[in-house]
Amino acid sequence: MNANNIESAKLIFRDLKPLETVEATILGLMVVVLPYDWQLVMWLMPLLIINTLARIFAARRIGNPSLSNGARWTMWLMVAFMGYQLLSMLYTSNLADGWNILLRRLPLLLFALCCLSVDSSYLTRPRLRMLMWLFTISLTVKFFTRFMMMLVVHHKIVYASTFDPVHHTYMAMYLLFVLGFLYCEWLCRRDKMSSAFKWFFYFVAVVMTVYLIMVLSRTGVAGLVVMVFAIIAHQIFGLKEVRRGLLMLATVAVVGTGVYFLLPDSSRRLTQTFSEMSEGDTSDARYLIYGSSLKAIGQNLPLGVGIGDKNDVLAEIYEELGEEYAIKASYNSHNIFLDAALTTGIPGLLLLFAVLVTPVVMAWKRKDFILLSLVFSIAFSGLFEALLNRQMGIMFIGLFWMIVIASEHIGKLEVKG
Repeated sequence: MNANNIESAKLIFRDLKPLETVEATILGLMVVVLPYDWQLVMWLMPLLIINTLARIFAARRIGNPSLSNGARWTMWLMVAFMGYQLLSMLYTSNLADGWNILLRRLPLLLFALCCLSVDSSYLTRPRLRMLMWLFTISLTVKFFTRFMMMLVVHHKIVYASTFDPVHHTYMAMYLLFVLGFLYCEWLCRRDKMSSAFKWFFYFVAVVMTVYLIMVLSRTGVAGLVVMVFAIIAHQIFGLKEVRRGLLMLATVAVVGTGVYFLLPDSSRRLTQTFSEMSEGDTSDARYLIYGSSLKAIGQNLPLGVGIGDKNDVLAEIYEELGEEYAIKASYNSHNIFLDAALTTGIPGLLLLFAVLVTPVVMAWKRKDFILLSLVFSIAFSGLFEALLNRQMGIMFIGLFWMIVIASEHIGKLEVKG
């Protein structure tokens, strides 16, 4: 790393107040441990809340003046989304399950309120980049740790069932977000990178792509395909870099062919899904799940069944269909949008759409590819998994929602054409 990069790194830590340094440290620890265990993030949350209260007391005011109107709206929409789920307890029957789900999702509310409560102007784009690089390097270290375990324990390069203990859809969501961040880094800083850092950067990008393929997630591979073609389209039509875009397309074709033959397990999961869909094969459990969810939603419009009764209602439909295995497996909707519609009906679904659409508009205006990547990774993964039913999804969404939105006030990124 050259002298300019070292000086830039020093500037990241300059002029931070003590409590701001504490908060930045807590957030840094959270992003480092998240890929390994969401519970580690949960244990750090009380420290973040205590520090937020201390910062409020030191400032002697509640509120975050550094947030733009769009960022503030995005945070309050998250609060409203959580508030409406609480309201659905008024017409749910299974109160025990309802409170259990609400407590599980509580970090979404706490992260949003921390961001809304106190000034976050210290969280500049360079500091956001630092946090994103910590998350990226943490994932890189985990990849090589798991890779060595595969070689030593199983004597295989790819061992599908245990390559990563984190659920494949959630790991795919993490990796899609990181790949979007890396593209943003390449757009904005490729002319400023030293030769050594460029090699490191491309190495990390390749590792993250391989990691995404090796977790054997259909969601991840499909999301990667969508992201890659979106990037190529942006190069050709957005930046008018036709030559580079066509070169990327040719590279994708070559690499995709290599992956198809070298990693058949990953390729088979995706091609099998497409063939089942095109041939109308309903053996995939998701056909049963989605069909049952849509039926339950249609029967309980416009307000849904309430947050505590969604699993019970689905179980009743599975029983009507004679699908005993679905009852034993306690299948949920496996879709964040179907889950919201089933739980809180049309109002809840509209709030969820508003939560996701508002930052997309904000990111599009400001060419903020980090925020855009975050929303894409959540929304796309949410098509195939009810992300708010597991805390590994809740912690990721809440933590990075706070970090990325809080840093949004810096504004438009400098994208190099």
